[in-house]
Amino acid sequence: MSHFDTEQVEQVEQVEQVEQGCAKSSSYKAQEQALNRFAERYIKLVLAVGQHDCYYVDAYYGPKEWQKETYWQPLAELQQLHQQGCEVLRGMTDELSEPELVERHKFLQTQWLSIGAYLDFLQGKQRSFNEEAVALYDCQLAEYSLLEHRQVLTEIDALLPGEGSLTDRYNQFKAQFIVPKNKAAEVFSAAVELARTRTKKHMALPENESFEIEYVNDKVWTAYNWYKGDFHSLIQLNQDQPLGIERYLELASHEGYPGHHVFNLLQEQKLVKAKQWLEYAIYPLYSPISYLSEGSANYALSLILSDDEVIAFERDVLMPLAGLEGDLALFHRVLKLVKKLGYYENYVSQCLTDKLVDAATAEKMLIEGALYPESRAKQRVQFYERNRSYVINYSVGEDAVASWVEAEAQTQAQKWTRFESLLSRPLNASDMLL
Repeated sequence: MSHFDTEQVEQVEQVEQVEQGCAKSSSYKAQEQALNRFAERYIKLVLAVGQHDCYYVDAYYGPKEWQKETYWQPLAELQQLHQQGCEVLRGMTDELSEPELVERHKFLQTQWLSIGAYLDFLQGKQRSFNEEAVALYDCQLAEYSLLEHRQVLTEIDALLPGEGSLTDRYNQFKAQFIVPKNKAAEVFSAAVELARTRTKKHMALPENESFEIEYVNDKVWTAYNWYKGDFHSLIQLNQDQPLGIERYLELASHEGYPGHHVFNLLQEQKLVKAKQWLEYAIYPLYSPISYLSEGSANYALSLILSDDEVIAFERDVLMPLAGLEGDLALFHRVLKLVKKLGYYENYVSQCLTDKLVDAATAEKMLIEGALYPESRAKQRVQFYERNRSYVINYSVGEDAVASWVEAEAQTQAQKWTRFESLLSRPLNASDMLL
């Protein structure tokens, strides 16, 4: 082949590559536009469901006009809109070829199906606790072992001093670590500042990210993050129940850094603002994304501090601020075992949801089996009655996040990288299975 012929072939190949690139770009845009249209449908339906349950829309910072256009519609009409959306999603399946957009479609589909399940609930359809965990949170639950629960209680019993019931001894022991309410703000602010500083060493957060803290009462939860958009959060701390010193770092990392606040701002930064994937600008509480949101927030503390560093910070900073003294090493040995009782709490909520026990019996189960004082048990049962299977997102979700993050991470730096990637492009529970 002559030099002239070779140049002609190369020019033809370059033209073909450009044409293929243009075709691919055109195809990507068409597929993305179809998903963008469905994202608008998704947001408007979530906002409409929120007209029937004020807790359903946990956060929204999408187009304000969509929110203003939302009006109350009968549940039967919303169910019809949901069915129409299911047909649209099915029709899109064969049209999507770009891997990134296939994943986006899968996320939207999983979220969309959960809306249907919640509409069923609002219309009185009964699902068991386990069925609801699948329908709302995409999570298959393993059977809980009461034998393991008794073994944990036995181990706690061996560590605690004193006489009387295990619950009484645990709460008497814990009393020396309760932070006085007039010290709560100072202690919590110090914990949040540490969590924020440690997180910024590993993540490049937006310069204008911010939060404010409020102290409230008469809530069924201990703390809450209300994400407002533009990288800003309102963190509320409930003052109904006295909190132990250990809860301040837990809540600072869970609600703030690198927990809920960071989870939401990363989605706003990398998906809503950078890609215009507006479905991430709304957070339906009873949906699959809560599995990752709560699981990652519970896992957050282990990223910013080791067990020894937690004890050291509490000993050197938080305890003096609170005016407390005590054997923190023993306290945390006990707490590590108490945390395992989280799965027992799921069991109690399951029994209550499935109507195997009434509220009074559920309170008694928490007092005897989760070592709660009576007032805290009553508050917790109210949370179960309101949120049902949502509780699985804390314990099961945390273990799933830990397994996924640590599966391919040998160092702490690698854990941070994996964690950030998971928060920046959320996976459903079924996608996190290893």
